[in-house]
Amino acid sequence: MKDSIVKKIDKNTYFFLAAILSIFVPAPGRFAYALTLLLLFNVQMVVITLFFHAIDFLKLESLKNVLMVLSLVFVTIMFKQLLIVVCPIMALTLGFCIYLPTFSTVAIQFFFEKRKSSLREHFFDGVSKTLMFSAYSLLFFLLREIIGYSTVSFPGFGGLIVFHLPVDFHSVSFGPFFATIPGCLSLVAVLFALYILIQRKFEIIQKTRMVVKIGKDGAGNANEKGGKNNDEGDGK
Repeated sequence: MKDSIVKKIDKNTYFFLAAILSIFVPAPGRFAYALTLLLLFNVQMVVITLFFHAIDFLKLESLKNVLMVLSLVFVTIMFKQLLIVVCPIMALTLGFCIYLPTFSTVAIQFFFEKRKSSLREHFFDGVSKTLMFSAYSLLFFLLREIIGYSTVSFPGFGGLIVFHLPVDFHSVSFGPFFATIPGCLSLVAVLFALYILIQRKFEIIQKTRMVVKIGKDGAGNANEKGGKNNDEGDGK
């Protein structure tokens, strides 16, 4: 039974799990940091998609992995240097978290998956995945900051812009726990288990609809055959 459950988890599930573990867990539980990391994440995905097809066009298959890693590292370094200028506090706080998505999520999605599609198909497929992941991530970080700090923060020039909410969740014992790394990891595990459960329910519904449809089609064909036999009998 466990083997069947594992087989039902598709590649997209592994992609989202790797992205969550690489961005959510080590990063501070602030919405502002989520916006920053996801901006870098989307830029990386666009750059790696274009660079992937550029390498194919130049017939540099033997150097593909090396060139792609170098391009991602270059984009990440330039992004961090820009962040140091715009908001040095955020760059210092994030630290090595900026480099984690480069060597985990993007590697799983692009380095180990062969793509034979065109640039247009590849680009829109990547955009759809990054937008879905970004929306989920922003919602996750927003809830995490509200529950953990009772605030909502945004990146600003030179520092964070923090808005304090009228409701104080610090009075609740479990509130600040979700702002910590163990609390984030626990919440990720719960949400991932919920994702698998919902996915299995949808698969059961789809299979049930298919069985019902096949049954109706079979019954309809049987009625048609019965009607034809009756007509033939009456004709005789």
